[in-house]
Amino acid sequence: MEIENRPAKILILGEASSIHTRRWVGYFREHGWTVRWLSFPPIPAGTVAEEIPRHNLRKALAILVNVRRLRRIIDSFRPDIISALFLPDYGWLAGLCKRHPLAVSAWGSDVLISPHKSRWHRWRIEYVLRKADVLFADAELLGQRMRELGALRSKMHIVPLGVNSSWLENVEVRSSAVQGPIRVITNRHVAPLYRVDTFIRAASSLAAEDPGRYEFVVIGDGPLKAELTRLASELGLDACLTFKGSVSGEQMRHQLYQSDVFVSCSSSDGTSVSMLEAMATGCFPVVTALPVNTEWIHHGENGLLFPVGDSQSLAQAIAQAAGNASWREEVRKRNRELIVKRAIWQDNMSAVEDILARTILAFGQ
Repeated sequence: MEIENRPAKILILGEASSIHTRRWVGYFREHGWTVRWLSFPPIPAGTVAEEIPRHNLRKALAILVNVRRLRRIIDSFRPDIISALFLPDYGWLAGLCKRHPLAVSAWGSDVLISPHKSRWHRWRIEYVLRKADVLFADAELLGQRMRELGALRSKMHIVPLGVNSSWLENVEVRSSAVQGPIRVITNRHVAPLYRVDTFIRAASSLAAEDPGRYEFVVIGDGPLKAELTRLASELGLDACLTFKGSVSGEQMRHQLYQSDVFVSCSSSDGTSVSMLEAMATGCFPVVTALPVNTEWIHHGENGLLFPVGDSQSLAQAIAQAAGNASWREEVRKRNRELIVKRAIWQDNMSAVEDILARTILAFGQ
């Protein structure tokens, strides 16, 4: 991407610890943009982000303290556009700098949960939505909530993050006729929002009803891992449930290909990349009946939905999927087609890049 015979310059503000931010930064670097990336700590080793000092302050206060510093960086770097990822923190910091054009991206809890915490949180979101020149949401539900908070429809673009096309090109062969336990996997962050305890309780019910029928896998780390490991042991799941911790992207892909059923118990979400990756690799999706999930999963057609926190309904859904191998095969083919049509990372990011380029040109006129 070039502007006036030079690479376009983008300043990205986003959490260095987030894989979604790292993918966002990587895309623009790989496509010839000059990128400068700023993040509050922690910044993982090997990450190219520059640290925004926090000075042991609460995030909101740290944002206010850093406004002047960020203005100086913007005025020195002179980006063609600023991209802020996540509204209440980086979007607010960018909005306070009063520099344009500004693109802001919402990925879930920033518009589904934060505005309901307090009037202060809601004001911050509304402020960002007014100040931004371009707004991205990764689901129709998020776009709707942003409009309810004052966003102009003309600024809004619905673009899910998506799945890397290599997950479809390098296909591992898996047959639904393979003998052995039904492998059920969840890979969401082990934190309260993602309700992994529901998965464990459902596993306990299924293991009690049909010993040896299932193998359960929990991938990921988080603040509840030790507590949930103890719960699984107390429920007698040591022989059939494994906590694998964090894995690489390639290892995750392999784990999903080796699984039959994917479960997400989240109580709130944007478009879940974990769910899209599971669909791409052929796992049968069993996910919470959130409005955002129904944008992708039609109950009884290409997956199953269950109420948040209802372990018995989850157990019944897993058993239903496990009991019909031919249906799982039909769903596998249908969902891969859906991913190709709507959720290829490179295609969707190309659309984002085109929108940013047109915004830059519009501001330069």
